[in-house]
Amino acid sequence: MSIVPSTAPQQTRRRTAWAVQRSVFLALLLRELRARVGGQWMGALWTLFEPLAHVMLLVALLGLMSNAALPGIEYPVFLATGLVPYFLFQNLAMRLMDGIESNRGLFSYRQVKPLDPLLSRAAVELLMNSAVYIFTLGILAWVGFHVLPAQPMEMLGVQALTALLGVGVGLLFAVLGHERPRVKTLLRMVFFPLYLATGVIFPVDLLPRETIEWLLWNPMLHLVEMSRHAFMPAYQPVDGVNALFPLQVTLGYLLLGLLLYRTDRHRLVST
Repeated sequence: MSIVPSTAPQQTRRRTAWAVQRSVFLALLLRELRARVGGQWMGALWTLFEPLAHVMLLVALLGLMSNAALPGIEYPVFLATGLVPYFLFQNLAMRLMDGIESNRGLFSYRQVKPLDPLLSRAAVELLMNSAVYIFTLGILAWVGFHVLPAQPMEMLGVQALTALLGVGVGLLFAVLGHERPRVKTLLRMVFFPLYLATGVIFPVDLLPRETIEWLLWNPMLHLVEMSRHAFMPAYQPVDGVNALFPLQVTLGYLLLGLLLYRTDRHRLVST
C-alpha cells in the first residue's frame, strides 16, 4: 500500500502579537546586555566594582567627617544605600535618552518599534543595578558592616519607584531630544548638581532649613532618604520626606512621555 503525498498547501501557524513582541524584546535584551558590558568579562567586572570603588573612595576622603555628622550610622552603608539607587535613576535616564538614536537602524524591521529598545535598555539597567546592589552590600557585609534591610518591602518599593522615575525621565527626553542634541546636553549638565542636591554623600539635615525646603522639590532626595531609612531604622529622614511626592512626579513623567511618544511615534521612525 503506497502513501500518496498530499498536494494541499500546508498552513503555517501565525504567531500572536504577544509572541512577536516577546521575541523582539528578548533579542534586544541580549543585544543591549552585550553592548552594556562591552562583550568582555572585564566590562562586566568593572560594572560591578565601579559603585564599590566610588563608596570606598568617599569613605577614605570623608570618613572622619562622617563619624561626627552621623553618630551611630555606618557611613559606608549610608553611602551605598544612597549611591546605588541614584546610579539606577541616572543610568536609566541617560541610556534611555539615547535609546532611539542608537537603535535607528533596527526600525527598518516593521516588528521593532521605538519603544522596544527603550524597554530592553530599562530591563538591562535594572538587572545590572540589582547585581551591583547585591555585590556591593555583600562586600560590605564581608568586611563587617550591617547591610540587611530592616524593612525589605519598603526597600523594594523605593527601588521600584526609583526605576520608574528613571524610565519616565528617559522616555520623555528620548522623545524631546530626538534630533535636538541641545536638549540631551542640558539633561547631562543637570545630573552633577542633582547628584549634590540629592544628599548622596552627606546628610541633608546638616543644611539650613530654608535650603532643605528647596531641595525637597527633588523627588530623588525623597527616594534616597527612604532607601536609607529602610536599611537603617536609626537614620531619620528629614522632615517633609514622603512617598507621595515622588510617586506623583513619576506618574507625571511617564504620562507625559507616553503622550509625546504616541504623538511623535511615526516621526521617530521616519527621521
